[in-house]
Amino acid sequence: MEAAELQKILSYNIKELRSLRGISQMKLAEKADLSVSYVCDIESGRRWGTPETFTRLANALEVSPFELLLPKSHNPPAAVSSKVPPHLMAQCYATVRSQLQENITQAVAAAITTTFLGESD
Repeated sequence: MEAAELQKILSYNIKELRSLRGISQMKLAEKADLSVSYVCDIESGRRWGTPETFTRLANALEVSPFELLLPKSHNPPAAVSSKVPPHLMAQCYATVRSQLQENITQAVAAAITTTFLGESD
């Protein structure tokens, strides 16, 4: 995946999650302790944030930071999530989040091992 594509995914997800929660850029900036112009620039793809910035935004949006990196094909359509009872949707998210975190952790560990130690499975 190229950096430009990743930036588009991040920008889209932040804007989409903010919209789904019905909050303005101003409110998101306030919750994340960032400037409104910085949030606007990140959403529009004009600027990159730091890992700390994305952690703040994720916390303000009530998601895990890694969820900001998921392509929209991994996010359920609004039509599906509106028909599923909230407690079941929360259980689904928790299960998927746990599995994704595990997979990401394993992939990162393997990449580090291969890159820095020259070992592979």
